[in-house]
Amino acid sequence: MISERQIRRIKRHIAKEFPEFKGVQPVLTEKIIRPQSSLYKKLSLGVPKRLRRIFRLRFTKTIETVDHTEIERILTVSLNEQGEIIKIAESR
Repeated sequence: MISERQIRRIKRHIAKEFPEFKGVQPVLTEKIIRPQSSLYKKLSLGVPKRLRRIFRLRFTKTIETVDHTEIERILTVSLNEQGEIIKIAESR
């Protein structure tokens, strides 16, 4: 599981890179990825199957556009089991 300390570190990183998300509390979700058995068979790999855990922090903020329309901005940060950032995806 991702610790509070790691989440604070990631929030500081996001605040530097995406200042509009500063102060936004993220929602943490976890996903377990199972290896594809068919892929192991096809490649004749004898490697033991291992489950991977991916964590996602989702930052959501509602902003107002120039024409006074409110839209929701979403920033998703994918993390590995050690809490390192794998990918950052942002909505437009």
